[in-house]
Amino acid sequence: MLTYRYRELPVALREKGRVREALAKTLRLHPEKIFNLEVERFALDSRRKGDPHWSYNVIFDVESPLRATGNAARGLIEASRERESLESDPLTGSVPMASHVDVIGAGPAGLWASLHLLRRGFSVDLYEQGKPVEERFRDIRRFFADRIFNEHSNVLFGEGGAGAFSDGKLNTRSRNIYSETVLRDMVEFGVDESVVTFAKPHIGTDRLVLMLRKIRAEIARLGGKIHFYTALEDIEIKDGRICAIKVRDTRNPAMESATHWQECEALVLATGHSARGIYELLAARGVTLESKAFAMGVRVEHPQMLIDMRQLGKDVDTRLTGAAEYFLATPTLGKTSSAYSFCMCPGGVLVPCASEPGTLATNGMSYSRRNGHTANGAIVVPVEASGTTFGGLDFQRKTERDAFDVGGKNYAAPAQTIKAFLAHRADKNLPKSTYPCGLVPSNIWDWLDKKICSSLAEGFQNFDRKIPGFIEQGLIVAPETRTSSPVRITRNNDTLESVNTKGLFVLGEGAGYSGGIVTSAADGIRLAIRAKNSR
Repeated sequence: MLTYRYRELPVALREKGRVREALAKTLRLHPEKIFNLEVERFALDSRRKGDPHWSYNVIFDVESPLRATGNAARGLIEASRERESLESDPLTGSVPMASHVDVIGAGPAGLWASLHLLRRGFSVDLYEQGKPVEERFRDIRRFFADRIFNEHSNVLFGEGGAGAFSDGKLNTRSRNIYSETVLRDMVEFGVDESVVTFAKPHIGTDRLVLMLRKIRAEIARLGGKIHFYTALEDIEIKDGRICAIKVRDTRNPAMESATHWQECEALVLATGHSARGIYELLAARGVTLESKAFAMGVRVEHPQMLIDMRQLGKDVDTRLTGAAEYFLATPTLGKTSSAYSFCMCPGGVLVPCASEPGTLATNGMSYSRRNGHTANGAIVVPVEASGTTFGGLDFQRKTERDAFDVGGKNYAAPAQTIKAFLAHRADKNLPKSTYPCGLVPSNIWDWLDKKICSSLAEGFQNFDRKIPGFIEQGLIVAPETRTSSPVRITRNNDTLESVNTKGLFVLGEGAGYSGGIVTSAADGIRLAIRAKNSR
């Protein structure tokens, strides 16, 4: 048998999945002459507006050498089926770690670190300040209705982390054995297997919840213990090594028995980029931190029909393609800055995502079908690393407090049409929005950083050239501040351990080393694979 790959095999929209027939036709082979056909990746190719199609990368075997000509030859290459494995990491089993590990945070990094440490024979206690995802759902719905903020159970905190109430996008800039393992684990826990092969996989909040329950059950089956309603209160470090942690019951924090110290030889911090108190705790205990660049801006909403028409073309059946997305970027301010889209949610909704009382930030999420009438996305501007460790964090907080005040201090969001934003004036009336806590007309220039506003204004004008109607039909809901952490917990990139605190391992977005569900979960797997039981 001879093995080949074919890249960018075109398949008509209505023929999705009929890859063997399309490959046989392209190579002028009988379908029965193609063996062991596997789809490695597929995507929607919408470069020709009005005529999108599916594009597949496949690997397959044939009995005789292929001699393709013309267009068919461009996609055909000889191949090998050798695949990388987790054990191929040259650092596998090289990082000494105590046999019992305490993991803080039940987001993607913490869940996958726990899961794979247990699979490798470690014992694990997983602590989460928030609630199981089912209870968390109820708290979030209650908050949308009564605006009473729960600092431990909200869009950012609780089982699943911030990723559980987002668009559920699983795409990464580059795939490796760790990210592939994350996706295959998800299939094991009930997610459709297309997430492994689709170039831009997406689950949706509704299906993420079901998956999280299965991961929880598997961690318990492997002997792991999950402690909900339990926050990290303090750490003790002796001679440069973690030795104890103090945890607190978030349900009854005033009770004398609510907090207690316990020994700890291996601590994994996977607390997400919004657990700001953890950064302050670490700094107070002498753990090395550093400021890092991040991005801030606003959320924008548009009719999904506009995005579908501009991105796919007229009369394209979105029941076949799914709701259209956009990915936009442009230099601004004489190329000294830029504006770009981030976390775009087709057919999605906007949500408030505060993590502290008296602050307001926005985010987008969508359900698995992405069938809402509105598209939303963050349009953000880079913010350079601050000269002080917490300068970026302070900037975030100030912006969020200002937004909370402008919105009326009840989680309504400041809003402005893009057209009015470009004219520096507040709207008399605002279009309907999916944001659940109400909108307040605001001239965003009055309270958002002027450099960010100027960069956004130029970006909107450039984006309107790419998507006509972007300005005329666009609504700004502000602010978008939580693109990534403005603080990094400095670590050794081989051991994933703090550079100055032995036994303290830092993971995911909160550590400043990943972005998104898959890369954060992959960070957890990387640690587990490299861990070596020191006893």
